[in-house]
Amino acid sequence: MSSLEDEIAQGEEAGGRVQRALLRFRLWTAHHPLLRLVHKTVVTIVGVVLVLLGVAMLVLPGPGWLAIFLGLGVLGTEFHWARRLNQRAKRLVMRGWRWWLARTAESRHRRALAGPADLVLGPRHLRVPDA
Repeated sequence: MSSLEDEIAQGEEAGGRVQRALLRFRLWTAHHPLLRLVHKTVVTIVGVVLVLLGVAMLVLPGPGWLAIFLGLGVLGTEFHWARRLNQRAKRLVMRGWRWWLARTAESRHRRALAGPADLVLGPRHLRVPDA
């Protein structure tokens, strides 16, 4: 398993400090209908704003995909559709990550088999291009 997969699995583990605090807060707000409504409204607004900012950052400078996934994660604390969408996106990202690792490993393997015949010594900025 790659380090990215390990980090995702660690983040999804139940029992983290933030997750326990959020669970306690949700149980407490279950007994207070007005607070539950306020909590759900705040979560919805924060999640939608993060997703919209992420979409804007896809064309503007900034971490667009990170903001989109973070917004989906926030929305996923209250809405099942957002949690499912986030899980599907994570599966797609992991498939792409595994493909990228396999591709780079294959490329490194081919270069290693080629041997030092195409090796050029020296820093890249000092090399003289072949005429």
